[in-house]
Amino acid sequence: MENWNIAEIKKRAAAYDKIEVYQKKVRAFQEKMKAADIDGIVCMKPQNTFYFSGFNPVLYSHPVIVVIPAEGEVVLLVHCLRAEHARLEACVRDIRLFGAWGTQKAIAPNAFDAVKIICDDLKLSGKRIGYERDFLSLQQYDLIKEKTSAAEMVDASDMLLYARMIKDEYEICMLKMAGYLTNVGMKAAIENIRDSEIAVSVAAEEAMRDAWKRDLPEYEMAGFGNTEGGIINALWCYSLSGYRVANACDCPSARKPKDGEICLPVVWAVCNGYHAENEKTVIIGALDEHYSKMYDSCMEARKRALSLMKAGTPIKDVYDAAVSAFIEVGQGDNLPGRIGHGMGQSLHETPSLAKNSPLLLESGMVVTVEPGLCFPGWGEIRHSDTVVVRDDGVEHLTFFEDGGTIVR
Repeated sequence: MENWNIAEIKKRAAAYDKIEVYQKKVRAFQEKMKAADIDGIVCMKPQNTFYFSGFNPVLYSHPVIVVIPAEGEVVLLVHCLRAEHARLEACVRDIRLFGAWGTQKAIAPNAFDAVKIICDDLKLSGKRIGYERDFLSLQQYDLIKEKTSAAEMVDASDMLLYARMIKDEYEICMLKMAGYLTNVGMKAAIENIRDSEIAVSVAAEEAMRDAWKRDLPEYEMAGFGNTEGGIINALWCYSLSGYRVANACDCPSARKPKDGEICLPVVWAVCNGYHAENEKTVIIGALDEHYSKMYDSCMEARKRALSLMKAGTPIKDVYDAAVSAFIEVGQGDNLPGRIGHGMGQSLHETPSLAKNSPLLLESGMVVTVEPGLCFPGWGEIRHSDTVVVRDDGVEHLTFFEDGGTIVR
């Protein structure tokens, strides 16, 4: 199995000034804000607050808020309970507190009163304020509008998604380390593939945790939690077998595969906020003639997509090239809605490699490539690898064997 030289990737990552990395993101986004005539943005979505601050409290039982002015420094607002954690890890100089905890000094008793104080300080009150329509509750929207005295509330959801879409080389280092862990997990999954779905999943997760302990202990593998639970360790695998593969995503069971079936381990890892995905369809013994032909068409679709992918290529052309392999084997009425999706702070984000996408591939986009065919009652065939788009092609961030037929 090919793999990254993790020592070299870690060396590259360590050469970056992390604070400057995050400040550069802020500065680039502020230029977009000015172009859109937005005076300030209040971010509450965990993926967005992390993107601009580098801070993940893991548990979001209290709001974490980043206020971005079109000019000047961002402000990170956290509950007093998270004060020390934020001071240790955030890449933001201006950290303010709300609530009450021990001897920490808060600027307000609750998050939204604190937002008012911050916006007054930054001279944002009464201005055009951006917000996350794709995330906020109606109550949170109303509170932000009230506390900022916004002249106009502007949906900044797409701006934020597109800002996160292009990764810099520091982010790609994080993605390579996440990809490395998925490669380790996939190897363990396939070594145990004839065991139960649960056994396969546990083997992959244990292997990734061992590799984290051995090779990457200085990095966080935490996911983004919510108000009701945190994700301390986001090294995951679920493996499905036979007809259950068509469920697409499900908790693994005690089921063991039979000869003539397929298994699909799905391995996910996150390193310092950046996700990688690795999926491989494994043939148990041998498939019958029909499904063997379908498997081959999925591998051909993958090759056709990858051969076209480089900066400047229309995404719809990549989609069309991939599904042409399915049409040739009589599956024109069984085409996937997309053949891949963006990866980064989330497991599924912009862009979608979909039929009618208006986007061109751009250098620095990180996407999965996973054209597949689903047959309800039998299973679903697909390989998924995470790749970064470059000017002259793609760079694989995950891999196992050659990405072709896998038989066990």
